[in-house]
Formats: sequence, C-alpha cells, structure tokens
Amino acid sequence: MANYIRIDGGINFFYEDSGTDGLDPSNYTTMVFIHGIGFNGAVFRKLFPFGPDHNYRIVSLYRRGYAPSSPWTKEEAAIFMSSDLEDGKRFLRLAGLQIARFLLEFVAVQGIPKYNKEKKRGGIVLNGLSLGTLYSQAVLSALDSLTTEELGQLETYLHAILYYDPTTITFGIPRPPLPGPTSSLQSATVSEKWALFKKAATGFYVHANPYSYDLADLNTGEPDESRSPSLSDLPEQELEQMLSFEMYATHDGATFTMDLEAFRFANRRALFNAETARYLPNVKVRIICGIEGFGLFMYLVNEMERASKDPSSVFGKGAERAREFKTVRLERGNYFVFWDEPSWALDQFIACLDD
Repeated sequence: MANYIRIDGGINFFYEDSGTDGLDPSNYTTMVFIHGIGFNGAVFRKLFPFGPDHNYRIVSLYRRGYAPSSPWTKEEAAIFMSSDLEDGKRFLRLAGLQIARFLLEFVAVQGIPKYNKEKKRGGIVLNGLSLGTLYSQAVLSALDSLTTEELGQLETYLHAILYYDPTTITFGIPRPPLPGPTSSLQSATVSEKWALFKKAATGFYVHANPYSYDLADLNTGEPDESRSPSLSDLPEQELEQMLSFEMYATHDGATFTMDLEAFRFANRRALFNAETARYLPNVKVRIICGIEGFGLFMYLVNEMERASKDPSSVFGKGAERAREFKTVRLERGNYFVFWDEPSWALDQFIACLDD
C-alpha cells in the first residue's frame, strides 16, 4: 500500500506501508524506515510480510528528492549546497522538522495507537539507514523548534530511534583515511564513487576484530569473494526501480560537502547536550551495525560506543553524557541485512529495544 502525507509548505512525502491486516488495532507499533543514499524506500519492502508476526506496521518513507516525494526547492537546495556553517545548521534543522511533522501528520491521518509504556506497545519507532540516520538524528536536534503542542503530541508516540549503519556525517566524525580501493575516493569521479559505495554496501566482510576501536582491525578493503553480494540475485529491472544515481550524485552527494561542524553541532544537540536532551527524554536510541558489514560502518558504531562512556574522548571538550544511547552489533549481516534476512533483521531491530 502506498500513500502521501502533506505537511506545511505543500510538501508531499510518499511512503509505502505494510498496512494493518493481521495487527491488533488497539496496540500495534509502527516502525517508520528512512532509506539511505542512492536507494529509495523500496529497499524495505521485504520486511512488510513479517510485521504481523510482531504486531508491527512497517512504513517506508521516501526522502525529499526521491520521487514521488516532493523535490527540494531551489531555495532549499542552495542551503545544503552552501559551505557556510550557519546554512548547514539551518538545513539540518529544516530536515529534522520536516520528518517530525511527517510523523505528526501520519499520526493524525492514520489514527495509530499511542505508545503504552507499561506494555511496551504502540507508538512509533523511527529507523534510519545510512544517510537516513542523519535525518532521524536531525529530529532529535530540532525538537526545541517544535511548538509545545507538537512536542507533546510527538512525545505521546515516538519512543525509539534506531540508527543502522550510520554515516560519518551523522555524528560529525571526520572520515578516517582508509586503505584499499576506497583510499582514492576523494579523486574518484561520481560514477566511480557510486560503484565503490555499492560494492561496500552489498559485500560481506571478514574482520580481524569487529569489536575493536582500532580501524586497522576492521576490513575496509575487499569483501569476502566466497559469498555473493546482497541484491546480486535481483533482476536488473527491479533493482533499477530501487536506485537513484541522480540523487546520489546531486543532493545526497552535496550533503557530504557541508561544513562538518554543522553535523557536529547537530549531533551534540541530539545526544550530548543536557539542555536539549530534556526534550523527549525517554526516547530510546540504538546505534546498530552487522558484524559482516563494511569496516567504516563498524568503526562508527565502535566510536559511538567509546562516546557513550566518555563523550569528550570522541567529540572534545563540552560534550557531555546527556541522552542515553546504546550500541548494538548484530551477530551477522551487512548493510542489506533487512533484504537478505528480513524476518531475522526485524526480530533484531525489535529485540534491541528490550532492556
């Protein structure tokens, strides 16, 4: 099932929806996925049949610019194409508010159950993938820009945010130098970068120590050749329907050129600032990767584990333990674990919320 949600400004967000068949209408939970870079929301379709097993409704949001959601306006594009720090901050706040207002309008239109804290059912779990984690994190960093009414309504429903295979810019962490085929990424053409990204995302990697804080213990080189990459058995025509090289090459690519300090600022507001963490203080945050994924994704999760213990060791003076979060490493799977093993992946996403 597919539909649209319109928010202020005439902005349409397209989404795919598993619907409510087979769910208890009084207490089902809605998990809203935000896709990553270059792939649209169709990547989550294989999860849809398994929602009823857990009384979960699965919704896949298409980010702005990924048709048929509304494109970014020229004025908005100028903000994220800018290298100015204040423009970067402005864009991230705008992006966060738009996702928050999509959730609020979805609640109003669909009449979904509120979150029941005692039964741990109902409400919304927001689940970002890759660059999608930037947008879900932007929600947390922009909460103080919502009206009192909006904030109260959101608190009634949003109870968890999951980050799966986050990007460096999600947290404002500088990209470390990588050995192997990605070492010359800065000088590569857009098409070459796209090919390298797809290889990194679809491959399975063997690591010396997936739990190590030392990047040298994580494989950022060649994937395991004995295993077929994710999506390799997908018919080319079906794969093309999930891809958007244009967005990879334009909007999504431009996001990585924004001033890194804008991402660090948003990250601190979302997770490491006591003043802003008082908004929606009970939201659970989980930062997740599969231990067969590309080494850089694992490095970021491991860095965030360090930050959970001592924020200043990763983010410098002034970063404080504010919003609680946990890191989770799935015992198997890569970037596309939700495609390769959808039932198992959904089990893991839900299980990581159990304390």
